Amino acid sequence: MKNFLPMLLFAVLLACSERAQETQTETYIPELVIKDSIVINRLIKPTMLDVIPNHSEFLFYDFKASEFLRVSNSGVILKTANLTGDGRNTIQSTYFVGAKYGGNNEIVIQTMTSTFTYDLDFQLKKKVDSNFSLVLPRVGGSRGFETIGDYIYTFSIDEKDRNTELLQSENFNNEYPFISIRDRHTLAIVSSYFIPSTSYVAQNPGQYLDLDPIAKFETNEMYVLFPNSPEMYVYDFPSLKLKDHWDLNPGNSYIQMEPSNSVGEINGYRSLTAGRYQNFVFSNGYLLTEYQGAAPQDEVDDLANYTEGGDEYKALVKKYRSTPYYQIFEGKSKLWEGQWNIKLSMLRDLIFATVKPGEDPNAVEKDVQTFYFYELK
Repeated sequence: MKNFLPMLLFAVLLACSERAQETQTETYIPELVIKDSIVINRLIKPTMLDVIPNHSEFLFYDFKASEFLRVSNSGVILKTANLTGDGRNTIQSTYFVGAKYGGNNEIVIQTMTSTFTYDLDFQLKKKVDSNFSLVLPRVGGSRGFETIGDYIYTFSIDEKDRNTELLQSENFNNEYPFISIRDRHTLAIVSSYFIPSTSYVAQNPGQYLDLDPIAKFETNEMYVLFPNSPEMYVYDFPSLKLKDHWDLNPGNSYIQMEPSNSVGEINGYRSLTAGRYQNFVFSNGYLLTEYQGAAPQDEVDDLANYTEGGDEYKALVKKYRSTPYYQIFEGKSKLWEGQWNIKLSMLRDLIFATVKPGEDPNAVEKDVQTFYFYELK
């Protein structure tokens, strides 16, 4: 990695709420600091999928070339592989829902039907047919799949439960143990837990745009944040005994999404009128959260005569969703809430972006790809 001497600092911008501004006068607010960067010799910007715990290397995917890349912390491409398709060493699919570093110098790739384990040369070591399905999987990076040492976390439904009466019941979301810790070798469930009864999504059952939570692991604890439920939950790991929870108390820019009776009712217009948590990360003892603010109902109503996804719709999305809201906590105490002029990404304990604050990512076509790493300090 390239060290910045002196390190580039920029002050946290003013908070949006009066409460945040009052808090700033009484409490130290950490600054967002660029601490390192890597430059990758690649014309197309790859997507970062994972990082080794000691930050010695990163796992990327180039969606245009369909290639996995192992990249060192100095930016050197260590190995590339196209694992899509039907070949002997492939994932037997054109897409995957998750790819992470596993234990014992392995890479674990999850598809809709199987879990594949590769060595660091991308040679297949093992394939296990999955007896579960991730809830709301996202191609290339589902939140419902994570590796932690000898375990795999899934937010999933077991195949044996798919045709049960419980699956068809109105209270399914509250009564099924989606949160699971599995043995990484056998995929057998070690422990499981329900959506917490104190969460907004449990107390207000129905269909939500996002049910699968964001999960992060710190020592012997698992932290869980549901996108449509502004509370943080803390579990013992790997037993999944619920230890603690607290409200994140987002500001007025966060409007609570109301559940619908069916998935089809949750369209783009409806989702624009609600806030949604997107990620969180721990940095030097602080908790940083990120959420999308809500667009005013009257401005969304004005789109009724326009096509969803059209220019007018895109303009409203850009106006209210292009810049997220951030919160900084010390323990359970919120120190600050507001916006920065940068869209950050968060992965395990990393905070990163492909630009510096205020830079336009599309201003200049680049022959190399730079990733800047941030911290709260």
